[in-house]
Amino acid sequence: MKINNRIRQYIENNGLKFGFVAERSSIDDSKFSRMMTDQQAIKTDEYEKICKVLEVPTSYFFDDQFLETKNKQEQEAI
Repeated sequence: MKINNRIRQYIENNGLKFGFVAERSSIDDSKFSRMMTDQQAIKTDEYEKICKVLEVPTSYFFDDQFLETKNKQEQEAI
């Protein structure tokens, strides 16, 4: 799964709005939307800002912790 899809899924699963994350990370709404739909690459500094807003470490979307959390949320929904 691409990093933008992982971020997008995290935002949606946590009941956040893309506009909120974009604003808090000082990224233009349209640019943020393009990043979340894989139409524009996410630069390192933008990724760091997004992680800060989401209150997760920058390694979060790259390691197994993301998958463990995702699986736990899916099991709780059942």
